[in-house]
Amino acid sequence: MTDISPARRAHAISIEAARDGFDWENPNDVLDKIAEELDEIRSALTHHESLARIEEEVGDLFFALVNFNRKMQIDSDAAFTQGVLKFERRYRALQKRASQLHLSLQALDPQTLDALWNDVKSEENHGREFI
Repeated sequence: MTDISPARRAHAISIEAARDGFDWENPNDVLDKIAEELDEIRSALTHHESLARIEEEVGDLFFALVNFNRKMQIDSDAAFTQGVLKFERRYRALQKRASQLHLSLQALDPQTLDALWNDVKSEENHGREFI
C-alpha cells in the first residue's frame, strides 16, 4: 500500500461506506456527530479515563471531521494545512506584537495573551499587519 495521509485514507473509506449507503444525509448530521465526539472527549477527561481512551475519541473526532469535509467537498489535508499556516502567521504576529510592547509572552496572564491574540486577529481581518 502506498503512503497516504490518514485524512486521505479516511476520505477513501468514507466514500466506500457512503457508496454502500452507510452515510449521513447532510453536513448538519455530521456536525451533530462532531458535537457527540467532542462530548465523548469531555466525558473521558471528566472521568479521568486513560490516555488511550481519549486518543481513541480524538481519532473518532478526526474521522467525523473528514466526513464533514467530504460532504462539503473540502480537501481535509488542504484545510488542515491552511489552518496550521493561519495559526503560525498569527502566532508570529503575536510574538512580534509582544516584542514591540516589550512584553514576554511567557510572563503574560491568559487574559492578556487572549487580548493580544484578538488584536492580532482583528488586525489581520482588517487587512492590516503589525509593523
